[in-house]
Amino acid sequence: MRIYLLLVYFLSTHFISEAQTDSILYSFVVAGHTYGTPGIDNVGFHPPFKAKFTYIQGRPEIEFVVLTGDVIPSESDSKDWDEIDADIEELDIPFYIAVGNHDIENRPLFENRYGSTYYEFIYKNDLIIVLDPNIDCWDISGDQLLFLQNAVESNYRDVDNIFVFFHQLLWQEPNNIYQNLMPNSYLDRKDNINFWTVIEPIFNALPNEVYFFSGDLGATAKGSKIAYDHYDNISLIGSGMGYTYGENFVVVNVLKDKSVQYDLIYLEDIDDCICELQEYQLSPDSTKKSQRSFNFRVFQSQVGEVLKIELGNDLNAEFGIYDLMGQEIATHALAGESITKIDLSKLQLGVYIGQIQNNLIKENFKLIIQDKRKAY
Repeated sequence: MRIYLLLVYFLSTHFISEAQTDSILYSFVVAGHTYGTPGIDNVGFHPPFKAKFTYIQGRPEIEFVVLTGDVIPSESDSKDWDEIDADIEELDIPFYIAVGNHDIENRPLFENRYGSTYYEFIYKNDLIIVLDPNIDCWDISGDQLLFLQNAVESNYRDVDNIFVFFHQLLWQEPNNIYQNLMPNSYLDRKDNINFWTVIEPIFNALPNEVYFFSGDLGATAKGSKIAYDHYDNISLIGSGMGYTYGENFVVVNVLKDKSVQYDLIYLEDIDDCICELQEYQLSPDSTKKSQRSFNFRVFQSQVGEVLKIELGNDLNAEFGIYDLMGQEIATHALAGESITKIDLSKLQLGVYIGQIQNNLIKENFKLIIQDKRKAY
């Protein structure tokens, strides 16, 4: 028995069928923090990401890759970029880079190899914009702001979608609904940045659908692994990799009618389980009841029919398993700073909801129990 665990707020699961593939105009990969685990100097990309090259190459509708920053680790040199170039050549798909703070520690080196760190182009009548918030401490200002305003004003009437890529999680503020998201780093961030006062209003007034992508998640145990929200004509997507549990990348599917779908790909899942990015939509109803949160891990033990839950802080809690109709199937007490083993052998194959809660906090995740002979 194999156990798939996905931290989600909603319940739908999305799979690419042949009919759906036929409806796709083009797709692209968005991958953040691709050097991987902090403190480890890999040869080229994060190995679990490289292990997905075969999957990416097996989807011919994927036409390019956008790396949303921290492609290489800190204190890197031209040798590290040579290794990245070799991996990209192996993947054999066009790529674009939205630089992270590590990538421009030696800015002249990067620019000599790859050119400007902010630019735009049209792809199949969609506008692609790549930005560099590193230039001014997370602000888009000066010449870069003029470039952005001109790129939008010159093109929005004639294009369909607008895709905007950058590294930092620019939409998070300490007093907005995204305050509980935890990016990998706040390095060089000003106290007040201009995403909501200057950048977002440029796009919110447009008739186009606009998609912002950030890539500085997923590298730490306590950090956020994925972020998604949608309102008006704006979608906000954050993703990344580097920490074993939950690391991911996103495949963006632009359909022939120019609507957009997403496939959230988890690196630790050997069967390429595809899940809905929209399951992570953040709204006031899905925020935590307390500023505290459970520091917990959920993982499969060596014995396939046993689930382990490690509660890493001092909060005692109760773990419940529910079917999709909300009927309680089982409950178990969880003690803080300990590991609890849950016997799943009596559960039928299928989808369940796991819930960890006490009187302050409630967090849900999806529990998919599937026979190892069946593949997603």
